[in-house]
Amino acid sequence: MNALEQLIDRLAPHRPDFSDFTVVAMSGRGRDLLHDALHRRLGGLMPAVLNFDDYKARLTGEGRPGTSVTREEVLVRFHARLKRERDVAPPPEDTERLLNFLSLIAKYSVGMNDFARAERLPDEQMGRIAGFFALAQEFREELAAAGRFYIPLEEEVWAEAQPRKNDLFVGLPLMTPVNERFFARIPRDNLFTDAPLFGPTLLEARPDYESALTLVRRLNLPERSDNMPVLSFTELADQPALTALVGGTITEFLASRAGPDEQLLIVLLDETLSFYLWEMVFRPLGDLVNFALWLPFRHFGAAHRLLEAVSQDAPLADLRREIARELAGRWHELDAANRAAGEKAITLIDMLTELRPLMGGDWPTLASHLVVNSKLYLAGRRGAPVQVAPLGETTGVPYRRTLVLPMDRDIFPTKPFDGPFLNLIHVPRIHQAMFEADDLALRQFLAFGAEAQIAARYDTVAGMAPSPHFAFLAAEFGCPRVRRRVAAAALIPPGNPPAIENDAGLREWLGRYHWSFSALSVFFTCPYRFLLEERSRIAPPDALEPEESANLVIGNFIHNFFAGMKHCPAPLDRWQTAFDEQWEADAEVRDKIPDRAVRKAILSSYLEEIAARERGMDEPLLFSGNVRETELKLEAAFGAGQYRLTGRLDRLQQHAGRWLVADLKYKDKIALPPRDGLAASIAGTETLNKFNDAFQLVFYIHLLVSAGRAAAGELDAAFLLLRAGGAEGFRADLPAAEIAAHGQTMDAVARRLDGLVAQTAFKPNFRAAICAWCPFKALCLRPDLYRGGNW
Repeated sequence: MNALEQLIDRLAPHRPDFSDFTVVAMSGRGRDLLHDALHRRLGGLMPAVLNFDDYKARLTGEGRPGTSVTREEVLVRFHARLKRERDVAPPPEDTERLLNFLSLIAKYSVGMNDFARAERLPDEQMGRIAGFFALAQEFREELAAAGRFYIPLEEEVWAEAQPRKNDLFVGLPLMTPVNERFFARIPRDNLFTDAPLFGPTLLEARPDYESALTLVRRLNLPERSDNMPVLSFTELADQPALTALVGGTITEFLASRAGPDEQLLIVLLDETLSFYLWEMVFRPLGDLVNFALWLPFRHFGAAHRLLEAVSQDAPLADLRREIARELAGRWHELDAANRAAGEKAITLIDMLTELRPLMGGDWPTLASHLVVNSKLYLAGRRGAPVQVAPLGETTGVPYRRTLVLPMDRDIFPTKPFDGPFLNLIHVPRIHQAMFEADDLALRQFLAFGAEAQIAARYDTVAGMAPSPHFAFLAAEFGCPRVRRRVAAAALIPPGNPPAIENDAGLREWLGRYHWSFSALSVFFTCPYRFLLEERSRIAPPDALEPEESANLVIGNFIHNFFAGMKHCPAPLDRWQTAFDEQWEADAEVRDKIPDRAVRKAILSSYLEEIAARERGMDEPLLFSGNVRETELKLEAAFGAGQYRLTGRLDRLQQHAGRWLVADLKYKDKIALPPRDGLAASIAGTETLNKFNDAFQLVFYIHLLVSAGRAAAGELDAAFLLLRAGGAEGFRADLPAAEIAAHGQTMDAVARRLDGLVAQTAFKPNFRAAICAWCPFKALCLRPDLYRGGNW
């Protein structure tokens, strides 16, 4: 008889009034399962059904002054405490990590003696650890002075708690030192536990590896190795196989389901995958699935609206009313997740409104952190054929088939702590207790099924590998591990890549097009991409559009900044003030560069280095007072008047008695003309892999000469590389021979255009340098599209 049946037998004589009893689910989130089972099987006036953490909070808070605070409130108060100590507000993520650490060492009764006994801890590290303990005690006292207490920091109070006569306990708690002492006080008549499943060889001769057997025998609890389910162990060769395996298992189960009471239980060991699996597999199943995992709130529209309201300091009461009206009016149109997200938003608004006085000037940062890290739960049907739940919520219900996944390293057993404060070598009992609890919950769950499949990921590209416990369990139960590639077959493109057919209309369009350096760069290297973007006006979805890089935004700023300095009489003396003012006023910099203070310091250092060199020059180059034109837009014909060229010159200045065409680049190096010249580099008919950067200066020379602004013999041309690390590398000149031969070079560009325009079809060029970051690879069917590193 399992623990649930024993509990029902114990309560049944008291039907119909069970209100004198409290039933405590000791493991995981099993409270909902117990409540549902008791409601269906017993009815009547129900007992109180609590999770073990809630039960601890009830007993800890009884008979003591003050009010128990929520995790959100304690995080806000702890953040304020750290800010006062450090005179600067830490990132909320750091506050949360430190609070988690203090809660963890309190939970496991870790003291300074535990660290003092550890080897190789220097005095400086010991002093830092002592500061953590002092901080925890001082924060407890601060909470007490405010009439508050935080349960996870009150383990000493819980150590004295006594179970009541009518408190009934199902399962085992995480065996921290204090929990184990409390467990020993529970009368055995009030404790109901399921026997975990072990392999026969494990019970006969205990192996070297750790398991829950140590815990079971230490507590003198039942164990079993009979009525073994059919077990299988599957290694998934890559990440996409995860969804394929889940979807295939559900399809097979629903097709072969023998009756309405049969259920498939899917146990997800890594709940960070919940939203991914919800969107890919479970949401379309509707009422066929009970999805009992948490979902990250930040992915839903209600979260985005709340974050925007926080950032703009908009009235949250208005947003609350809007969301409440939408929920009431569109309830039947929304799926379960969006309903839960709307309800969660309303709850968060109430909580944030209450906590705002405690946040002070850190309101936007702290409120956004609380919103982004919130979770929501869906209310599904326990009777649905597919049940999806975390480990610890499903033990006690017989099932025909289960899928447990992914049993990866650091996922199972659970990694105890992720942060910079704690080395588990020094306090191994934390790892041991969590490992025993995870292994026990898994073995108790396996004892109730007829068929169970355990899967792990083995994806070398993503750096995922099965947990060592995956191999231990397979060996213990005598089951071979099967490596499967369950994902759909890889996309194999056609033998010939796609092409855009050329015709008279397209040739006419190309002849009328106004060419620029950037347009010719793309057309000469991959005409297929050029026509998708420029003629078909195809653009990737917003979700796939890469964020504008910080360097591109800074490049735009540099052009605008030096254009604004054109009429400044003494740029070397006044550039710093103008730079600071324009940086702060630039909307693009403010909106698109989150670390703008750091970027500003870096850019300013480059400019300061150049300015320092130019102060010792007879005639400054970058900070010149002889700039005559900036952002000069020109057009001209080339190729015997057949084509049109357009360009925007960064600056035209007088330097060393000549006219200098200068192009500013936020780079440290640039490609210069090859030894045999630019015209020769584009001769022939093969598609180029890259268009030389120096063509840009040749185009500017051609535009100026064609416009009658200067003769070629009067012009110099150079790139000014603002990130170059020395005086010699700062200026990259276009050779005088290329300036003199600009007419021949433009004729060569026209001949290459003639050859391309005359082609019968335009194909993609997979060797082009721009291919690596091209957003159209799915359209051109690049053969290695889905290999790592192409996106």
